[in-house]
Amino acid sequence: MEEKELTYEQAMERLEQALYRLDAGDLPLEESLNCFQEGLNYIKICQEKLNGAEGKLKLLRGEKFVDWQENE
Repeated sequence: MEEKELTYEQAMERLEQALYRLDAGDLPLEESLNCFQEGLNYIKICQEKLNGAEGKLKLLRGEKFVDWQENE
C-alpha cells in the first residue's frame, strides 16, 4: 500500500511503531535516521488527513476553510 493511501489510523499505527523502535534505543545510527524520517512522513500524512477532515467539517457547517499552513 502506498503511503498516501494510508488511512489516518494506519499512519498513526506506523508512527507509533517507528517511535517504539526509536525509543528502544538499540538501532544502529543509519537505521535510527531512517526510522526518524519514516516517522516524520507519517506525521505529515496524519496532518494532511486531519486538515482534510477539518475542511470537510467546515464545509458541511457552511464555514469558510482557511488552511493556515498554505499561508506560511
